[in-house]
Amino acid sequence: MSCNITAGFTLDCSDSNGGLDKIFIANGPVESITESSGTITAITVGGSALTPSDFFEFEVPRQTSSFTETINVSNENGTVFYDQALTMIFNKMEASKRDQILLLSQNNEMVVVFKDNNGKYFSVGVERGAYMTAGTSISGVAYGDRNGYELTISGMEEQPSFEVTGSIVEA
Repeated sequence: MSCNITAGFTLDCSDSNGGLDKIFIANGPVESITESSGTITAITVGGSALTPSDFFEFEVPRQTSSFTETINVSNENGTVFYDQALTMIFNKMEASKRDQILLLSQNNEMVVVFKDNNGKYFSVGVERGAYMTAGTSISGVAYGDRNGYELTISGMEEQPSFEVTGSIVEA
């Protein structure tokens, strides 16, 4: 049976950090990926492998943005899928951000990779396309409140998020 467990986990050292450092977004759709042992080493869009120049980099403030992947299993139906949600925070409401958020909300087949605070890169929606599912703009009330945006980019995938070779998105 191909779904037999092949290994266990050992207790790791306490040397991991939460949160995201950066998000990289390119236009899709993905035609193919080159993957081995859960790591993507190439992503093909429009007949060409993506390079760092194909991605737009979105920097986020420290300790604000996150990735959540929910595993959905139905034993009754024999199905499993992975619901991915990347939450991004951007400070300061302004026209240039507004214009890019409009485009993000209209694009339903983005190629999204995020870099976590451990220096590792992971995919969002690489198999079926990433798309924005929610967003808010908020002015804040008090002087110390956030004035800016909170966006959620999602993917609904057949497999869990892949680790991605960093050279695909950063030179």
